[in-house]
Formats: sequence, structure tokens, C-alpha cells
Amino acid sequence: MSNKTYNDLICETSELIVETTQADEAVFEVGSAEKSTFEPLLCELRVRYTILLSRLDTVYDQILHPQKRLIIKRLLESCLGRLLEIKQELVELHLSDFTFDDDEVLQKLSLTPLEAEPCVPQYFVREREEHIKKRREFIIETLRKLGYEPPKPKPLVLTEQQAVIIIQSHERARQGRLRGQFMKEIRLLKEKGRDQKGEMSASAATAIQRVWRGFIARRATRRRKQEEQLLIGMQLPPYIESKAMERAEQVKQSRRDRQKELEKEFQDALEKTEEKIKAKHGAKINERISDELRRWILEYYERTGKLPELPSEEGGGSRAMFSRQGTRMDSDLSKSSPVSSKDSKRSKESKDKKSNKTEDAKNKDEVEDLKTFKCNPSSFLKDMVEANEEYEDIWKFRDDGNNQNEKYDSDMVEREKMLKVEQEIRNIVDETMRSELELLQAALDRDRAHKGKKSKKPQKKVRRGGKKNKKKKEKDLTPDRTTESLFEELVTNGIIRPYPTVKIDDFIGEKSFVGSEYRREGKEPTPCLGDIRQLVKEYCILPLGSETIRARAPLMRSVLITGPSGSGKKMLVYAICHETGATLFDLSPANIVGKYPGKSGLIMLIHLVMKVSRLLQPSVIWMDDAEKPFVKKIPKTDKTDPKRLKKDLVKIIKGICPEDCVLFVGTSKTPWEAEQKLLFQCYSKVIQIPRGDYGSISLMWRTKLHRAGALSPRLELSCLSRLSDSYTIGTLLSALEAILTTKRRLQLRVCALTAHEIALQLSLLEPVYVEYDAAAESWWSKTPMERRRQRILQRLLELEQEIEERTAAGK
Repeated sequence: MSNKTYNDLICETSELIVETTQADEAVFEVGSAEKSTFEPLLCELRVRYTILLSRLDTVYDQILHPQKRLIIKRLLESCLGRLLEIKQELVELHLSDFTFDDDEVLQKLSLTPLEAEPCVPQYFVREREEHIKKRREFIIETLRKLGYEPPKPKPLVLTEQQAVIIIQSHERARQGRLRGQFMKEIRLLKEKGRDQKGEMSASAATAIQRVWRGFIARRATRRRKQEEQLLIGMQLPPYIESKAMERAEQVKQSRRDRQKELEKEFQDALEKTEEKIKAKHGAKINERISDELRRWILEYYERTGKLPELPSEEGGGSRAMFSRQGTRMDSDLSKSSPVSSKDSKRSKESKDKKSNKTEDAKNKDEVEDLKTFKCNPSSFLKDMVEANEEYEDIWKFRDDGNNQNEKYDSDMVEREKMLKVEQEIRNIVDETMRSELELLQAALDRDRAHKGKKSKKPQKKVRRGGKKNKKKKEKDLTPDRTTESLFEELVTNGIIRPYPTVKIDDFIGEKSFVGSEYRREGKEPTPCLGDIRQLVKEYCILPLGSETIRARAPLMRSVLITGPSGSGKKMLVYAICHETGATLFDLSPANIVGKYPGKSGLIMLIHLVMKVSRLLQPSVIWMDDAEKPFVKKIPKTDKTDPKRLKKDLVKIIKGICPEDCVLFVGTSKTPWEAEQKLLFQCYSKVIQIPRGDYGSISLMWRTKLHRAGALSPRLELSCLSRLSDSYTIGTLLSALEAILTTKRRLQLRVCALTAHEIALQLSLLEPVYVEYDAAAESWWSKTPMERRRQRILQRLLELEQEIEERTAAGK
């Protein structure tokens, strides 16, 4: 697409941003209200910000102008941060981690449930593509030096009897082909002899014509039927990437390459312009600021008889000092204003009234408190509004007809650099003036002492900025080592490990379409696999991809992912790492056994993991079998010493600060075997992967069979999905992989795949038993979020019953 297309798209998106931010500000104007009031508003806002996120990601990925891209990135990050804040509000509103899309909202905005799912911004990985590639190559090269080679296909080893059988079958086939060719030649000779005799030639021609015409008619009917089914979406087109799609991707890649060129030109222009301004105007600016500051100091001394104190650089310097005019006294008065007697009387009267309230009134107040909700202030909404206003003022109505190549605006660069150079020079002048004021103050004090006046003792500077940070810095156990050496050591020991390329959208699953209806009826719906995928995006991928969002969005230190074998836990961990370009640290008990032995070795291991994970941000610290460190009794057959990290896990997780792009992820098949109190102290969020629902399994079969070219009308997908109900998605994929061998794929054109073949293969695999489902459901009811929800619902029910009983007794 052209530059005009993306410029028009960002203009339309800017108008949508205005509408969305106005609706968002109206939510804050509501203040405190019933939860039923906020629910539709927040659901609609979440979907609106999802649309904006998708549009801004598309524009930022393809637009060329380097200065526009700076504003678009601000909009994109603000939109993403606000989306995460609304997600947190919905969690507190419903007391559930899952958010289900309202049908009315989707119909209003003309969206499908899949479009209402947040996308992962492409710049998470694309802006660090070279760095990620070098890191991966370094890991592979280090492992190759250690003798590790990627797994190669094993050579086919046959016994003598198997080899004889294969040779015999091929020889029989060869003889059969020769015999068939010989018989064909004999038939042709016979038919030729009949034609020569003139017997039955007319009837043979008629028969051939009849068969051929019937064949053509049937083929045309099948084609017409297939075209109609493709048109109305009842049949999937062949899974072949068209040349048009390849061409579109090539155009996108060429625009990305052009982006890099223009960005390099822009950065070079920034450096050259700054040097030019310093050389041409630096001395004049220095002289002007010095004269202004000296004149102001002289006027201040003549008016007050004192020398002023210049604020620090963090406090704004001389620029902030010029803006202060008579506000100190007002602020002091406002701070020290006593409470009037009337206010104190009113507070006493209100306390008396509260104490005199009846039990019935107290219960009603408590019910209202439980049913009311108030949104927390946003850290991103103001930035989004300001960035959009800046875009509208500068770029929206600007005519760029003369700038077809989308190059930077030199005048804007000069203005920005002029302000930056002026600020730098002002800081230098302020520092000089501070030293001069100290010398003048010392001279003034000497003069006063000489005249017999007592000089004032220099006041101690009060530290502004609140209380001191009581957090002690960790002692660096490896101060003399480079990041590369620490990285290589962890790779050598298998703590940092490579991971396969897996996208989060490869986790196939449908979303729950009845979740909002269930919640209206007061029931908590069961999530589907598509809801799990969305939750992993919102809790793990989106907060981890950007340092700006991580520092200001709701903090997520650790996540526990549970589910049966084959449900996709490891796949989700790999997807988190791939979508954010993160480094994977494996602290699983089975992986660290025998490594860094002893207490000192464990301290060093924890120090290395925490230090390198901060240096190589973003990072994912993964622990498989997360329940094992907290198991009450370790089996005698387990030689991994799983309790080695038990005491230090909480320390590791609490050491993750908001500015650290580090996430601790645990995966577990049987979390109920652990001590629940210690487990929930480590993991702030729990994501339980359910067994595959009918919609997700049907979608998986359709997608995978279509890509393999095995989807045919003879294969009943509905029957196959019902048959696969008790298996996980991973088990079904392994069964499909076992069936579709190379030989079977070659036979698909002649012999279509049937559900009977898949059913036979599934009968050899283990399903998810009812006992496991019951244990998982029982454990889920004990998770902190679920217990909190049940406790509030129970309290509401008890209070409403008490009110009804008191009302009935009063009548």
C-alpha cells in the first residue's frame, strides 16, 4: 500500500482515539457507582482500545516518516498500557481473570470475537531483531562447542529379514507392472483387429462418447458445487500461499527496509544539527542566559537583601525559579491551616450518627459497598490525549505533497535541537551561578562578621523526594566479569536454553461465546482455549514487551500455568519468549540437579540468574513441575532434590521490580500436591488450561487437516470432534502425526483419510480421566481469586437474607 493509505489510516485512527478517550474520561466522571453501571462501559472500552491497538500497530509497522513514527509509538504504548489497566479493572469488577466479550458490544462495533482479541505489537521483536538473532546464534554456537548438535533424523536400520521382504515386494510390483503393460498391448492388438474387420466399431465409439460425456458432466457439477461452497464459506480453499500474498509481504518488508534508511538519516541529522547549533549559537545563548540570571539575582538582592538559592537540576534549575512568584506563603498557609471548630463539630456529629445507626442500616451500607465500584486513576490516558493532540496540531492537517519520500522535517529538527541545546547550556550556567552564589554568600558572611553581626549557620539541605529508599542493594558477587562471560556460563550449564519458534496464535482454540450470558444469570462460565490464549497475552506477553509499559502498567511478577499433559503449557512458555524476544532461564528441578552444588553454589546460581536476567531484558524464568519444591513428601524415586529452591523462590520473585522486564513462569500438571499457602505466595496469578471444548477441537481438526491436505468431504469433523472430547490438543496432534506418515500422505489423493483411522490411533493413547478433572476443579476452587469471589458472594447473600428477615419481622 502507498504512503497516502497509511497517512489516511492514522487520520481515521486519530478520530477514533478522540471518541474513545472521551468515553474513557466519562467513566471517571461517574465516580463511585454500582458494578452493573461500569460493566458495559468497561467492556466497550476494552474492545475499542483493542481496535486502536491493531490499527496503530499496522500504521507504526509500515509508515515511513521518522518523526510521525515517534508520535505513533507514544500513542501505541499509551493505548496498550490503558488496555492493560482496563483489564485490571474488569478483573476487580468480576473477581475473575477472564473477560468475556458482550454480544451487544460486538454487534455495535461490527466485530467478530476473534477481532476483539488483542494483537501482539510487531515492534516488540522487530526493533530488536538483530540483537535477538545474535543472541540465538551465540547460544547455538556455545552449545556446538560443547559437543551439542541439533537432533538429526536417525538413519533407517533394517534387519536382513525386513530388507528381504522390502526387496520381494518391490520385485513383485515390478513384475505386476510389466504384466499389466503386456496385457494392455494384447488388448490394443485385438481392438485393432476388430476395427480392421469393421465389426462393432460404431457401438464402441458410441459407448466411449457416452462414458466421456458423463465424466465431463460430473466433473463440471463437482467444480460448480465446490465453487459455491467456497463462495459461502462452507469449504476452505486449498492451503497454498498465493503469489499475491508473497508479493504483499515483500512490499511490507521493502517498506521496513526503507524505514531503517530514513531513521538513520534522521539520527544523523539530529547529531549534525546539534553540533551546528552549538557552534553557531552556543556562545550567544550562554551570554544571554548569564546576563538574565545575574540581572535577576541583583534585583532579588536589592528587593530582599538576601541572595537566592538556585534549585537543583532535577527541580528545574533557573527556569523553575523564574516561574515562582509568591506561591511559597500560600502553600505554607494551605499546609498549616487548622481544622475549624465547625468542621470538628460536624465530624463529631457524623460519628455520633454513625454510632446510632441500626444494624439494618449497617447491613444495607455494607451491601452497597460490596456492590459499588470505582475506577482507579489511569497512568496512560493523559499521555494518550496529549500525544493525539500533538499529532492533530502538527501532522493531521499538514499538506505533505512536496514530501513524497517521507523524509524528516529539518525545521522541526532545528527547533527541537535549539530547545535541547538551550537547556544544556542553562544547566551549565546554573552550575556556574551556584558556585558564584556560594562565593558571594561567603563574602557576605565575612563582611557581616567583621561588622560584629553573627553570621547565620549554613542550613542543612533538606532532601526532597520523600523517604529514603530502604531497599538494600544486593551485593554483586561477580563485579569483575562481563555480561558475555556470565551469559556463556549459564548457557554452558543449561540454565539459559534455546527455544523453538512458536507464535501465540498457534495455540488454536475458540473463545467462549456464552460467557457474558452466563454472567448475566449469575453463573461463572467455563473458559475455552481461546480465552486462555487471550489471558496469556494480557498477563504475560503485552506487559513484558515494552519497558515503558512494564514500568507503569499493573505489575505482574509471576504466573502459574496448570493443566493436564499435552494441554500446551510448554508451548505457551515458548510463545511468550518468542513473541517478546525474551531470554529463557530454566530453573526446573530436573534441570538444575547436580549444578552449582552446596549452599554457596545455590547463592551463586540465584545471583547469576537475577543479574543476567536484568542485563538481557526481557527475560522469562521458567520452572517446570512448579509444585515439586512445595510437595510435603518427596518420593524416594525422585533424585532431583526439588526442595532446593523452596526458601529462595519467594525472594527471587519479590526481587523483580517494576522497571525489570522479567517474568517468572511456573508450569504444573498436579498443583494440588503442593502446600497451597507457599504455592500462592510465589505465584500472583494462576492460569488453568481446561480440557479442549468441542469448538476448539473442531477448529483444531479443521485447521491441521486442511494444512496437511487431508480434509475431505468423507471425513466427518463433527463426529471426530465428539470422539476426541476426552483428549488434550497435544494428544490429538501426536495421534495425527503418527497417522500422516509420508506414505499415507502420498495415498491421500486416492484414499481419503477417515475418522476410523484416527479413532484407532486415539485408542492407543491416554485420555484425561474424570478423576483428574475432579481434582483440578476442586483445586481451582481453593485459588485466591476464586476464594475471594466466593467469599464476597456468600457475604452478599447473607446480608440480603438478614435484611429480608428484619423487614419481615418489622411487618
